[in-house]
Amino acid sequence: MKHNLNTKQFYKELGRLLYAVAMADKKIQPKEVQALHEFVSKELASSEPTSDSSGMNQAFYTSFEFEDYARQHISIKKAHNSFIKFLDANIMEIDPALIDKSIQAIEKVARAFRKINEKERLLIDSIKKEIKEIAEIY
Repeated sequence: MKHNLNTKQFYKELGRLLYAVAMADKKIQPKEVQALHEFVSKELASSEPTSDSSGMNQAFYTSFEFEDYARQHISIKKAHNSFIKFLDANIMEIDPALIDKSIQAIEKVARAFRKINEKERLLIDSIKKEIKEIAEIY
C-alpha cells in the first residue's frame, strides 16, 4: 500500500463494490457472503500490514461495509459509483496488486453461488473496464 492512501476507506469502498456485485441478481446468497469473508481473511488481511487504532486489520472493513450496505439495502448503482469515484480520486496511491486482488474478489463473490449470471457478468465487465480506463489515465 502506498503511503498517502486512506487504506481503511479503500477497503470500505471495496466492500461496497462487492455488495453491488452480490446484489446484481437482486439477492445476496449465503455462499456469496461466505466467499467474501474467506477472501478477506485469506487473501486481503494476510497481506495487509495496516491496522486501525483498535488493532483491527484494515482489510476487515471490506466485510463490515458489505454487511452494512446489505442491512441498509443501498442501491447497486450507489455502491458501484462510490467505489469508482474513490478509485478515480485515489488511483495514483493504490498499489496495482491491490487492484488485481479487488478484481479477484469480485469474481470470487460472483462465482460463489452457482455460476456468474448475465447481470453479474455485465456488472463485472463494466467494473473491469472502468478500472482499466482509470488506471490508463494515470
